[in-house]
Amino acid sequence: MSTSRLRARCPSATVLGVGFVRGRTLRFHKRGMDGTGKANAFATHDHSDILWGVIYETLLSEKEELDRCESLGVGYEHATVEVHVENRTVTTFLYQAITDRIDDSLVPADWYHDHVIKGAIEHGLPTEYHAMIASVVPHRSPPIKDAIGNR
Repeated sequence: MSTSRLRARCPSATVLGVGFVRGRTLRFHKRGMDGTGKANAFATHDHSDILWGVIYETLLSEKEELDRCESLGVGYEHATVEVHVENRTVTTFLYQAITDRIDDSLVPADWYHDHVIKGAIEHGLPTEYHAMIASVVPHRSPPIKDAIGNR
């Protein structure tokens, strides 16, 4: 959700809005290449579950790099979703974990967890959503550079 993190991958990224998807929830159970949990827009199909997020618009020419950073086809796959933004619905895609990359015993690294919290605060997501993210206890790790992406 962090604009600066996305713009490092897609310089043209522009925020179109903040919204939510029903029937999904945020989990940190996607196995990353570093062995820690990465975010997943997990489909629960329960209408009471809500996933908050940010809709960005980028140049199509930047999508290949974003897909590479997000490990498309290896760790994540695209899913088409309906995002409720103010008084309208926007159809877009998100990255969801490939089923065999999910491990519910995982937790995020502290640096990664911080990116997610900062993005939620930056975009004014509901306070209770910040609290839910903050309630996840991350794995303390030495500082690293995330130069190759989210993997």
